[in-house]
Amino acid sequence: MHATSRPQPARLVISLLAVFLTACGGSESTQNNAAPIMQAAPMAAAPAITFSGTRNNYLITRTATGFEVRDLSGKTANVSVAIDASLKFSDMTVNLAIGEQSKVLSANNLRTLIELYIAFFNRVPDADGLGYWIQQMKTGMTVDQLANNFYAAAVQYPTLTGYSATMSNAEFVKIIYKNVLGRTGSTAPPDADINFWAGELNSGKASKGSLVTTMLNAAHGFAGDAAWGWVPQLLDNKIAVGSYFAIEQGLGYADPNDSISKGIAIAALVTASNTSSAKTLINIKDSNFSLLATTPTGSGKGDSRDCYNSDLYKQGVVYKLEMASTIRATGTTESFAATYKPNGTVNFKGNTAQEIVMDAVQLSGLSAGIKSQLKSYVAVNSNELITYGSILSTMINTTTNYVVTTVMTPPQKSPFSLPLNQAYVQTYSNTQEIAGKTISMPSTTESLTFLGTESVSVPAGTFTTCKMQLTNNSNGGNTTSYTWYIADSGLRGLPAKTEAEGVTTVATKLSISR
Repeated sequence: MHATSRPQPARLVISLLAVFLTACGGSESTQNNAAPIMQAAPMAAAPAITFSGTRNNYLITRTATGFEVRDLSGKTANVSVAIDASLKFSDMTVNLAIGEQSKVLSANNLRTLIELYIAFFNRVPDADGLGYWIQQMKTGMTVDQLANNFYAAAVQYPTLTGYSATMSNAEFVKIIYKNVLGRTGSTAPPDADINFWAGELNSGKASKGSLVTTMLNAAHGFAGDAAWGWVPQLLDNKIAVGSYFAIEQGLGYADPNDSISKGIAIAALVTASNTSSAKTLINIKDSNFSLLATTPTGSGKGDSRDCYNSDLYKQGVVYKLEMASTIRATGTTESFAATYKPNGTVNFKGNTAQEIVMDAVQLSGLSAGIKSQLKSYVAVNSNELITYGSILSTMINTTTNYVVTTVMTPPQKSPFSLPLNQAYVQTYSNTQEIAGKTISMPSTTESLTFLGTESVSVPAGTFTTCKMQLTNNSNGGNTTSYTWYIADSGLRGLPAKTEAEGVTTVATKLSISR
């Protein structure tokens, strides 16, 4: 494992670089199913485990057998829960089973199900309700039958949905264009289009429920179109936010009325070019929690020392990384390259230390071309790596060089040999020097855990790795990251992959020269 094995409080790319160095089926007239759809829908079958605080007062992490819920205030003990548990906080609920449950449907059917919530109710789905309808589809309910059930519910809430039992077919089609496709005002459809779709209903070729799915499919056919490409993009963004809320985060609201009002408010903030406002309103601070993320358990076997490479700290050795980072919430990918060189012994803030110089450049993405340099000051003994601090320099433009010097007190330590599944915990504080000013940062408590060896395949190759978990508590917030360090002899000690702060980063090219 190499010199800067923990993320520093800097921009995303530098943080990543630092991580590396360290109801039932029925027809349109089935009224009994209607109310649960519009409200919270049938609750999860498992009894909820209740917590007194809000969702943001807790950290949820996956364990070898389920999940652990941690009270960030420290007033109550950690609670271990089953992998399919239902959690109830004072403001929200979390369905821990929905991530796996969502995988029983095809990707197309799952997208359509989320889209129907948005189409008929103008809101994101809640996890419990979505799980119920996933089960109905799994046992044989068709998409058209599902859509008809949703329509039966929508007409019971005309002031919220715009649908009513007495509206004409043409009025119904106009509402679809407005609610589902976002076409109103200057982008409202011409009469010819309205009359075509109304004719499908008049002739009996389609039911109101099935017509919505047909029009949704037609809208997606305009992807990339110069004039109307924004319509499928709007739908895709609403699906992404709905999936984030209900599946990735497993959320619902403790008050069923909030599931309607707040669910509508979230969906209303989604545009064809923006999902961040909607996610800001959702307001989940547990940034590393995702029911769709890689299971953060390890093999529970092996030796962390297998991934230690003393050559990485010797003068004359150069190691290079090219990495690609994917932001899971948006699916966007950026790449960067970094070169590391041990630079000999120097004095850093009164400590005799080895200087490890990392030069990085952003290869693609919004920050393409930006260059950074991170100098880490370390000492290596037979059992551990000691980090005294670092100097980060980032060229913001051709004339501005942003420099941050960080000093850790006491020095941060990384043991080379860690007992399996046992956390090494340490607390330290740090100061940062920026533009001649010294800033004292809040103390940090972190735990480093070796989860075992496992095989990882990334673009750079398939490797035997040591999986490391780092949990960091600073200023009342918690983050957890996972890094897979290579054990194979040719590239030992280099990172193959990391998962941190909603970002998955994989190695595309790796090399060590001596």
